[in-house]
Amino acid sequence: MMRFARVVSCLAMFVFALAVPGRAQSASTDSRYYAEVNTGATFGHKSSGSVGAEAGYHVTGPYTVFVEGGRMFNVGTSDLDARAQVIANDVGATVSSSYKVNYFDAGLRYVLPPNMKLSMLSPYLAVGVGFASVRAETALAVNGTTVPPETLGVAFGADLDGTVTKALFTLGGGVTYPFADRYFIDGTFRYGRIFPRSGVIEGDKGINTSRLQIGFGVKF
Repeated sequence: MMRFARVVSCLAMFVFALAVPGRAQSASTDSRYYAEVNTGATFGHKSSGSVGAEAGYHVTGPYTVFVEGGRMFNVGTSDLDARAQVIANDVGATVSSSYKVNYFDAGLRYVLPPNMKLSMLSPYLAVGVGFASVRAETALAVNGTTVPPETLGVAFGADLDGTVTKALFTLGGGVTYPFADRYFIDGTFRYGRIFPRSGVIEGDKGINTSRLQIGFGVKF
């Protein structure tokens, strides 16, 4: 939690530093681009954190296309834990496992009509598709000490120790709040489905991810 708080504080100071004008400039209704950095928490079988960035272009009416990328620090699943536990039981060790994910997707934002806005808040929905680079990491320990798997006669496969690129689908929404002319705060929730690749990992299972984020951005 301390690391998460430090990340949020640093991002906040960075964006508010940008908000100090070098020259007088007011917001323009013609601003079509935006960019933001964000951080947040991930939820699921294991909870951790995430950092990322997003950029978009207002196409027409309520529609904006966007791209986003970032990292989720641990989205481990019960299937991963079960696979790791089988190995640990065979060699009389304890085990810890995790999925670390780098993700990238592109999609569409739909800003809800003005009559659905709450004061200065602008709600929106978002959908995207892309890919996720999923890194499986597994550690074995004997008597509380982590040991290399080969010392126990174990050789992990890609399901427990390796990186596999998989398809990603995201769905979510959020609200933006403008400040200091060109700048905004973005609170968002994103559900992500990382699809299995049974051709690479036998019996592979999909991964469900949930990100609750806060972002700081600029329009230009």
